Amino acid sequence: MTEPVSLSQKIYLLGIHPKKGGIVASAQSAMNYVLIGSVLLELSLENKIEFENNRIKVKSDKSENPLHQFVLNKFSNTKKQLKISTWISKLTFSVKHIKKEIQKSLVKKRIIRMTQKRFLIFSWHSPEVVNFQFLYKLVANIETQILKGTENPVDLVMLSFLKPSGLLKRLFPDRQKRRLAGKKINAVMNKNQLSVAVNNAIAASNAVIASVSVINASTSGVSR
Repeated sequence: MTEPVSLSQKIYLLGIHPKKGGIVASAQSAMNYVLIGSVLLELSLENKIEFENNRIKVKSDKSENPLHQFVLNKFSNTKKQLKISTWISKLTFSVKHIKKEIQKSLVKKRIIRMTQKRFLIFSWHSPEVVNFQFLYKLVANIETQILKGTENPVDLVMLSFLKPSGLLKRLFPDRQKRRLAGKKINAVMNKNQLSVAVNNAIAASNAVIASVSVINASTSGVSR
């Protein structure tokens, strides 16, 4: 594994059921929106875009990352600076491609595999974890960051996405432990940080999470 595992790849990996494969029930409804949001934050952390008055402003339209370039091309084809929530809604039409790129990267790094499943006349590909050592290390690191705090911008963004993605329940099945973890995450996120990079990451994360939460709530209401 030469390339680092990105934020969106970590979130997708955490959403996979470690024994059965496929996405865990608690993360299914929000996963598409959270993956899009995490890609936007990757672009923000890499200085490709910035969030200004809840709108996305492109700072650089070039990237060596194929998924990032795909999203940047979408931005470049629109002259107006649109709201974060508008872009997340627009990018849901491309979510299959976004997920496929994330899956391909994780397969290439030998962290997951895609297995063909069949039921009657239907067939589909389902993700399965193969590198459990990496997964358990990732979970252990997240638990340490929750308990001890962190000032790493990428780690903070990761923590901020656990609740809206439904992954907090996957990591902490016990309700009491989950509630405690949620409080500790809030404490970490609300801590008065000195680093400008950290403050910017928290602000960007909050802006994206707010948009993800609103869109997910509205679509969940429609589906009911």
